[in-house]
Amino acid sequence: MANLTVSTSSASVNLERFRGHRPNGGHHQGHGNWPTQQPGGTRPTYPGYPNHTTTSPSTPTNPATPSTGLSGLDSFSAISGMVATGAGGGFAAFKLSGEMASNFSNFSSGGALNGLKSVGLTGLKGAGLSALVTAGVSAVANGVGVATGKVDKSQAVTNVVGDTITGAVGGLGAVTLGGLGAMVLGKMGVAGMGLTIATVAIGAVGGVAASAIKDKIMHK
Repeated sequence: MANLTVSTSSASVNLERFRGHRPNGGHHQGHGNWPTQQPGGTRPTYPGYPNHTTTSPSTPTNPATPSTGLSGLDSFSAISGMVATGAGGGFAAFKLSGEMASNFSNFSSGGALNGLKSVGLTGLKGAGLSALVTAGVSAVANGVGVATGKVDKSQAVTNVVGDTITGAVGGLGAVTLGGLGAMVLGKMGVAGMGLTIATVAIGAVGGVAASAIKDKIMHK
């Protein structure tokens, strides 16, 4: 009976010690005095007490969406425009680079005024030829775009008009550059098919450059 009493007393003492003891040496004054949950879902731990650490589940972040650059419509318009103006510039250079080269060669002998007149007239002819070819190629390309659903009809018309104007400007530059290139390459001994291919390439580059400049200005 004595042993039972001692055991019961010991248990009571331990229970009271558990209820009243705080890790910092004070006494429990109510539920509000216990340490509160720390940021991040973690409770403080103390020796001699059950410690259960809980953490808030992390929410995965979505990866950044990569930039796709031009949209499908802008990409189609840009590519078709470059193809059309490149074709126009190359054709104009093919037809008129020799004439432009002769105008440059005769510039000093025929007088400055006559030389400028000849260069200007040849440049205008090049602009017209390039505009015609550019308009035809752009119309075909945009017609295919409408048929395949890559561009609507109103945008196709806008593309053709814009490409035609750009082709005219690019043709003027293409013929001028082609004439200069033909003159320089001719003095270096290049002739025949090699000279023709070189002047056409120069003219095509001039046309594509004009289209690229137009697109850059429009997308500012």
